Amino acid sequence: MATQKADVVIVGVGAAGGIIAAELAKAGMKVIGLERGPKLSTASFQSLDELRYFQRQETRPHPKKQPVTWRANASVRATPIAQQNNGNQAGGGTVHYGTLSWRFHEDDFRVRSQTSERYGAKSIPEESSAIDWPISYADLEPYYDQAEREVGVSGKAGNIKGQKIEGGNIFEAPRDRDYPMPPLFVDQAGRIFEEGAKKLGLHPFASPRAIASEPYKGRAACTYCTFCQSFGCFVGAKGSIMVTKLPEAEASNNFTLITGAMVNKVNTDTAGKATGVTYWGIDGSENVVEADIVILGAFIYDNIRLLLLSKTAKHPDGLGNSTGHVGKHLMAHIGARAFSIYDDRHVNIFMGPSAQRHTIDDFNADNFDHKDLGFIRGAQISVSPADLAAGPIGAAGSLTPPPGTPRWGAAYRDFLSTYYTRFAAINAQTENLPYADQMIDLDPNVRDMYGLPAPRLTYDWRRPAESKRLAFMQQKLLEIGKAMGASKVWLGASSPGSPGAHHQGGARMGSDPRDSVVNSFGQTWDIPNLFVVGSATHPTMSGFNPTLTIEALAFRTAEAIATRYRKSPGPLV
Repeated sequence: MATQKADVVIVGVGAAGGIIAAELAKAGMKVIGLERGPKLSTASFQSLDELRYFQRQETRPHPKKQPVTWRANASVRATPIAQQNNGNQAGGGTVHYGTLSWRFHEDDFRVRSQTSERYGAKSIPEESSAIDWPISYADLEPYYDQAEREVGVSGKAGNIKGQKIEGGNIFEAPRDRDYPMPPLFVDQAGRIFEEGAKKLGLHPFASPRAIASEPYKGRAACTYCTFCQSFGCFVGAKGSIMVTKLPEAEASNNFTLITGAMVNKVNTDTAGKATGVTYWGIDGSENVVEADIVILGAFIYDNIRLLLLSKTAKHPDGLGNSTGHVGKHLMAHIGARAFSIYDDRHVNIFMGPSAQRHTIDDFNADNFDHKDLGFIRGAQISVSPADLAAGPIGAAGSLTPPPGTPRWGAAYRDFLSTYYTRFAAINAQTENLPYADQMIDLDPNVRDMYGLPAPRLTYDWRRPAESKRLAFMQQKLLEIGKAMGASKVWLGASSPGSPGAHHQGGARMGSDPRDSVVNSFGQTWDIPNLFVVGSATHPTMSGFNPTLTIEALAFRTAEAIATRYRKSPGPLV
């Protein structure tokens, strides 16, 4: 057994772990980063191989080798989910993600108190376990700004220091300054969406993306190639951690990256303090990293699994789980989708990233009156020329034909040949509330290639309030599609209760250890030198994608460790 030593060991170097690795290494701390997958580079993606990256999903965990299972409720047996959205290489999901980079709203951080103040406490579903975040938007604003500049986000501000700006998102929380780069060009789908939304009195704008719209910090600008979602960027325009923060970490000479490392346990001493981790190397060997600080920066499945697997006499239910909240309060975005087709125009689906989309925020968060609607919170609504703009295979696969048109045979062929370049997808990404029975635990029946129990999701979004929210958004999608001048608009099928995208929760942060796992810095209440970072710590979600918030929180945690914890180890406040 090989043993290595460091000041800090980080499990997973993606959106959160990669940032913390760079910041702590630059601060002079010796950091070891453990990554289950390989280390790729910009050159790895220059083949633009659709089969490899879009169809076979090689930047994501293999569903048979590294399974995650799902069941609707505890009375049924879980089955493996077909595709995971997290990454499986250094840089994590930021290598292949669509790059949408949103700041959360001010009221996203205080869902329970905001809702109670405006509509009364009874408007919150009685069984929901929603709590306010222990920090505010104002606390995170400077770190949002830092993340936007360090990864490189393009966009147009809609609220600078309280001044609303036409053309940006007028519903956004106030920011101190504009984005570091202007937005990407508007595509055809965006133009007709903007026209239609304005007819309805709505406020369309270009969504913010971690894609360089112009040369930025030595990186090339976007080529609008369409090989974006599910692909790494072949010119480095996408602001992934692979091309932004990991090179900084390596240049410090204080960072060591070990790939092919499968961490299977967080080690602790008799007093309960974390002492490091044990991992299996790519050759099957067992290895140990001893460290003063242990940071779990993997995706929520593996963060939760590691906490639950690392049982000791002092922590019989897993680390951080003394009050029973590890794995609970799982959330996921549920999508409503409509398709619009056009007989009088083409909508170019051959160029541009999937994140090159126009958006409205009018029906997101608490930006509209929910009185008598039967639900709270909302959804981001946006348009894309193809739901997953990843070349012809992705475009064709994302177009569900209207009712009455089969998905096979001559009729399907004729439909595709007519409308392949004449359609747009309008999507609502709904914010769902947390519930204690929505959770991640260890599947007793399914194991991965290492012999470890698979993470098991128990989740069913089809509750009364969540269903009403989805139905409300579906109606809005149809209205917008008609206003866009479509010859026909129809709804896509909704999920049968299974969790959608951007999974969050399971190790949520809070102000009280009785209802949370970590504090606002991701520091576990039980073990001050064990940190959990990433979307697992989110107490509630937003209609927006979580990546920029994950990154902002990572910068905040790294700063606290480097400037305060390092000097005086103990609970951070």
